[in-house]
Amino acid sequence: MKVLHIIPSMEIGGAQRLLSDLLPLQMKQADVTLLVFKSVNNALVNKLVEAGVKVISLEVNNVYNPLIIFKLKKYIKGYDVVHVHLFPALYWLAFASGSVEGKLIFTEHSTSNSRRGKRWLLPLERLVYGKYSEVVSISPQTRTALNLWLGRECSREVILNGICVEAFAGAASGVQSSDSIVMVSRFAPSKDQETVIRAMRYIDADVRLKFVGDGPLMAKNIELAESLGLLHRIDFIGAADDVARYIAEAKVGVQSSHWEGFGLTAVEIMACGRPVVASDVPGLKQVVQDAGLLFKAGDPEELARTVNSLLEDEQLYLQTARSCAERAAEYDIKKTAEGYWRVYNG
Repeated sequence: MKVLHIIPSMEIGGAQRLLSDLLPLQMKQADVTLLVFKSVNNALVNKLVEAGVKVISLEVNNVYNPLIIFKLKKYIKGYDVVHVHLFPALYWLAFASGSVEGKLIFTEHSTSNSRRGKRWLLPLERLVYGKYSEVVSISPQTRTALNLWLGRECSREVILNGICVEAFAGAASGVQSSDSIVMVSRFAPSKDQETVIRAMRYIDADVRLKFVGDGPLMAKNIELAESLGLLHRIDFIGAADDVARYIAEAKVGVQSSHWEGFGLTAVEIMACGRPVVASDVPGLKQVVQDAGLLFKAGDPEELARTVNSLLEDEQLYLQTARSCAERAAEYDIKKTAEGYWRVYNG
């Protein structure tokens, strides 16, 4: 079987990290190629190349350029499965779908996006999603949100995201954590690093905060930290390849998103045996609930109280860390690979 995955870019994010773990497993059963619109060289791409995955780039600077549709047509022929991830690839492949010879599959990675709520876009959205043979959602909440928006059962299949649990657990083994908090995420509106920065005003002055990731709102968040007099307590590390090391070195991991399709980073934190504190939004809630701790999204004081409870109560900390490690084992990437293989052959 020949499988082509398509994603706008491999700049580090949840969907990209999923592909870096999923595609090497799929190589054991299929001939797998990855097509990106915008070229980027990082550890995720290197991992795929080392696993034997062929990586093709359209070498475009603007992934929103509709001329990509015409470029795509010569690359998407001859595959049994064309598997698409993220917007605007969702649109461009729908409009180029006449050139796809096999199954055209889209994975919905989020419970919300900037297009939803714009009723004038709904007819176009229905047309676009209707071009796909199968729309897979990464959580029941993601499926429900998409089907409600479209007003029809567009997505039926749910395949939970997964990670290489053993790799994260192994990276954390023997690592001594410091009194620090870590958040691994792109600086984007949905991720809400601002709430985490504001929460630091209510957390012990000896505790540091580390942000791992980059993105368009990074400079704005640095300015906020400086304006609040907190910059000396916060490390803006930028994009990093060794995410597991930064998680393992921290005492607590935080995810403060306004919305998430699944919350892959929360699973990574839990797999490292660290307690995760997450906002109580769909996508994160079902991953973290009854293992890690939840707080009201956008509430810095409640976030601080929740983090403080872990840092000040050793028994609660150890119990939560243990529960998180047990929960992470439920999200093994091998289960994700099996789910997609079933869809490909269905």
